[in-house]
Amino acid sequence: MARKCVVTGRGTVAGNNVSHSHLKTRRTWKLNLIKKRIFLEDENRWVTVRISTRALRTLRKKGIKAAIKDNGGSLQSLAPKKYVGIQRQAKKA
Repeated sequence: MARKCVVTGRGTVAGNNVSHSHLKTRRTWKLNLIKKRIFLEDENRWVTVRISTRALRTLRKKGIKAAIKDNGGSLQSLAPKKYVGIQRQAKKA
């Protein structure tokens, strides 16, 4: 699974460590990702997403729909319904 926030789309960033003598070595900056269960009121279900802590603050302030809309995403891509239209088969006795 990619180290990427599902709401903002931000991922790992690469750059240089610069020492006092200006020697440059490569390094990466990783996101602070957490797993969070979010309740979707319109669909009446819980979804688990990997979200950055910065995006979590935005969700608490604006709400899930506004935060996703501001970042150009869609609710369906955030949490697709896996089992829509699939029905369980009856158990044989």
